[in-house]
Amino acid sequence: MSDYLPQEVLLKILARLPPASLIKFRCVSKSWNLLISSPFFISMQIEQAILSKPVDAGTEQIIVRRYSKAQNSEVYSVHINNEEFPDDKNIKIEYPFPDSTRFYYRIVGSCNGVLCLSDDLFGQADSTLLWNPVIKRKVTLPVPQATFDTMGPYMFVLGFGFDVENNDYKLVRMAYVQGDYGYLVPPKVEVYALSIGNWREFSGEVPVNCVVEYFWSEVLISGKVHWVAYRNMGMQEKVENLIMVFNLSSEVFDEMQLPSALENELPINLNAAVLAQSLAVVQYDERVWSKSCCIWVMENYGDGESWSKQYNIEVDGGLGMILGFRANGDVLLTARNRGLVSYNPVTGQGRDLGISGTKDSFYVGTYVESLSLLVEGKEARERIPSDTESQSESESECESSVEDDEDRYGDVEKSEFWMQSSMCQYLTVLLKRTFM
Repeated sequence: MSDYLPQEVLLKILARLPPASLIKFRCVSKSWNLLISSPFFISMQIEQAILSKPVDAGTEQIIVRRYSKAQNSEVYSVHINNEEFPDDKNIKIEYPFPDSTRFYYRIVGSCNGVLCLSDDLFGQADSTLLWNPVIKRKVTLPVPQATFDTMGPYMFVLGFGFDVENNDYKLVRMAYVQGDYGYLVPPKVEVYALSIGNWREFSGEVPVNCVVEYFWSEVLISGKVHWVAYRNMGMQEKVENLIMVFNLSSEVFDEMQLPSALENELPINLNAAVLAQSLAVVQYDERVWSKSCCIWVMENYGDGESWSKQYNIEVDGGLGMILGFRANGDVLLTARNRGLVSYNPVTGQGRDLGISGTKDSFYVGTYVESLSLLVEGKEARERIPSDTESQSESESECESSVEDDEDRYGDVEKSEFWMQSSMCQYLTVLLKRTFM
């Protein structure tokens, strides 16, 4: 049929098809394989996928990750961002890394259907993956230069996104050496570009005396990664909070001011977010046992005077984390012992969405189906055990008990609590004297 269609018409037709179908269509002919695998077509398909699901039309896709008690594993699902928040029945995500990490990965960020996973939540590790779950492709990043072996005790932060100007996925990594009175600055900075496949040392300037903690989530807006950071002015000086920015195209760091009410807030209580494509900051009353929070929004991007407090949120039984914002204005959050909740900030009412998981394991992000990593990635499928392995596993499962599963689930929650509490205690002792 393609012999009778102009190339431009064929491209437009194919670009509207789901990636799972396009993968199969590569087998039609060599010319179709070359076409679908070309960087030009992959970019065209991504652009079409984004345009076909505008945020305000109730067709936007949201990906949700959590650690499931029933399955003792990470579970991913894609939902339609409308009033009902239903599962997208056309997308089923198989998790292919069940034994690759302790409990679950940190999701650094998601962009154009690609998730960046880091194995650093429950212990020091240097394993980082890029994963496209729809087409089942992954890229395992090489070990960076800055590791425990080369630096000693240290902490690192990742930023992930897409460089639009160079049509490339990039990560920036900041590694801070642990000193006697906190982290040493400036950090060792490395940049990874998918097109090159290696980490390279960053030689540009980093905002003076700024620290970004590993537990703060990134925000990607207009090709720039944003984090909450604090500037250490010295042992006897005050610490001030700010937004640190990294432009993925120009590879230049920058900084933005926070509202004056947050400049001297204890930094562990702050986190960056996106609200209606605008930069926002969540201010918790406490990090671990939070009962309420407020949300500040930068109404004019880059204008430090345009911050305004938009919402005050209180959740019965305690607040977990603010995860994202829905097209209808609701806030997606976790509430203690309630799973994922859609919270109406106007009425103050929350609705359980029936998606359960451990409190700190939830991740929510916008999602599009794409062909990204089709060429660079390797197959990422859950390995099917042989008959011998299956029999052995069945015998082992018979020997184990339900109590073991419950113990394992309890271990996850205990580890989450220990991680959060230890982090808060350390930073409170380190920083509180400068915020009092």
